[in-house]
Amino acid sequence: MPRGYLSARINARNLLHHLWLNNGTWWCYYTLHWKHRKRRIRRSLKTPDLLDAIARRDELLARLASDGEDVPERKPRDDQERFMRATVA
Repeated sequence: MPRGYLSARINARNLLHHLWLNNGTWWCYYTLHWKHRKRRIRRSLKTPDLLDAIARRDELLARLASDGEDVPERKPRDDQERFMRATVA
């Protein structure tokens, strides 16, 4: 698994940057870069509380900025897999 590193633009005036609320739970989104590739990651912060979500986001982004994160392989969607089988056959 390749190691990806954070590419985040932090907007100090916008406290909700990298956050969104989905069905009552706060999520964080960010982009990892490795080699000449990138992947957008979405991760649940597992809290309905905004202040707790901001603290968890800050902790997560600080850890990613210093240590990076393993980038998992993507599994093909069913339609992509069918297409690949049709073009090979």
